[in-house]
Amino acid sequence: MSTNPPQPKGRDRIVSMLNALIQLVDIAKNACAIPPAQVAFGSVSVLLTMIRDSLANRQDYVKLGSSCANVCKVLDRGLDGKRLDELSISVLEAIQQLTTTVHQQTI
Repeated sequence: MSTNPPQPKGRDRIVSMLNALIQLVDIAKNACAIPPAQVAFGSVSVLLTMIRDSLANRQDYVKLGSSCANVCKVLDRGLDGKRLDELSISVLEAIQQLTTTVHQQTI
């Protein structure tokens, strides 16, 4: 009786399929002797790689967004309904530093 390895699910399955497709396109590019076709295969490979990387990074962006939402909730509770002009300088500086850090991470 043979045992098959478990198949990846969802996003992992798609990333695996894209990896296989990228390898196949690269093999076709290397086997082809026609320069314009090699360029076309190369372009397809780059596009598929970009799609794969974007899909793989999507979960990171979801986690970052969730973290930002949590920070906003904590700030909202901590501010207890106060307006910005009612906050101390140190709190305003901390908020500014947090905002700057988030902007740097998203660039």
